[in-house]
Amino acid sequence: MRNRLRFLSIILLGVLTVSAGGTAPAPVPVTFGPNIDLSVAKRSNATIQRETTIAVNPLDPNNIVEGNIDRAPNPETNTFSFTADGGQTWTLGGSVPLENSTDGAVDPALAADADGNFYYSYLEDLTSTTGAVTRTDLVVAKSTDGGKTFPTLSVVHQGVSTPTLVSSPDKDYIAVDTWSGSPFKGTIYLGWTEFTCGATSCDVQIQVAVSRDKGQTWSKPMGVSNLAPGLTEGLFGALPVTAPDGTVYVFYADLLLNTGPTSIRFSKSTDGGMTWSVPASVASSLPSPGFFRLKNDDPKWDTNLSAGIFSNSLPTAAIAPDGGIFVAWVDFPNGSCTNDGSGNPPCTNADVRLSVSRNAGKSWTRPVKIGDETNATDQFFPWIATHPNGLLSLAWNDKRLDPNNINYDEFYTNTFDGATFLPNVRVTTTTALSGNGETPIGDYNGLAVSADAIFPVWSQMTSTTPDVFTAVGHFVK
Repeated sequence: MRNRLRFLSIILLGVLTVSAGGTAPAPVPVTFGPNIDLSVAKRSNATIQRETTIAVNPLDPNNIVEGNIDRAPNPETNTFSFTADGGQTWTLGGSVPLENSTDGAVDPALAADADGNFYYSYLEDLTSTTGAVTRTDLVVAKSTDGGKTFPTLSVVHQGVSTPTLVSSPDKDYIAVDTWSGSPFKGTIYLGWTEFTCGATSCDVQIQVAVSRDKGQTWSKPMGVSNLAPGLTEGLFGALPVTAPDGTVYVFYADLLLNTGPTSIRFSKSTDGGMTWSVPASVASSLPSPGFFRLKNDDPKWDTNLSAGIFSNSLPTAAIAPDGGIFVAWVDFPNGSCTNDGSGNPPCTNADVRLSVSRNAGKSWTRPVKIGDETNATDQFFPWIATHPNGLLSLAWNDKRLDPNNINYDEFYTNTFDGATFLPNVRVTTTTALSGNGETPIGDYNGLAVSADAIFPVWSQMTSTTPDVFTAVGHFVK
């Protein structure tokens, strides 16, 4: 205990030094325990599990909830698992609640409030008697028992499907303001991309809804980005993140479809989501088409439009207790992409990069590469989270151990200042297979942290279908 207190006091002193404009403390060594397969209880032997999300209970750091898509034949849905012992053992909680038992669910995202409640947002595909999707709703389920059950849901936004109008949400993320000094503590923010299509054209916009009563009711959707017409510009990955002073930021990727470039943009609210700022940029004109496919074991991955690892440049973000904002994404500063006319062109040598703001988003540091690999391999699907002492943890998929740039591992690093990084640590004990055709691992992975632990969660194939794995990281003192 004495060593831990000394360690935390040194780190706290370092955080105060950074805030005062001094030298940042060094990154902190971390070791990871065994990889834990969370997919033991599958809905079927053919189940594909992917697109992970994870959250820690602020009242009890040993209580963690994980969610992911569980793709079984009829139909795919989202499931969740929970732990009460800091991630050493996990229990499958089951499937998320639905408006109708025959519906499907995708795009899971988890967050927890300061009272220990968990909120699970997802897209619900309502289906007809024949199994056809009739519309897509955006819903949030709530757990008050540490993620053991999610018995209730609220419909945040209902899609529209008529002969003359189709309006549908896509890719949601959820956040709760848990900062003790925030005037909006307890407010829940949900962001997504809204597609609105008439008879001849479609518009795209980043939208947000807000709940101020613990998820019982929600505001009307508010547009926080420009309205992109004609499906030539894409706006994706709306990620809300809250700051200690109550400011909420929504980060997203703004891209020219099929070719790029991509910009990382944000809008912010200082009044609890009532009004939003004009969008600004973290980084502009980045070398990425926004959505792309990376090399897998298919010999025709770069010519077959349905082959490869499908990935993206959607941002992940986190805010430290001193207000420092970290944003990471994937692009190709040293790589290349081939314009093949598809929405996911083939690309090589993807890098994860990071930018930091210390003045509430008024200015941003030049993007830096977080990986220390020296070969031209791909790094993708990053996620980041800040610890209470200001340390930023980062985890991502990484192909550096495969000279053929095909199979991947999970890697980790951390930093206080966004400039000096821990020598990258391998998390996985077994390299994941990429497979042939389309590698079915989804579009993103997750990461959550507590004061002294790190919980990455990712999808990997060890045989023919992907499972969901986690491992617990601890600081080396």
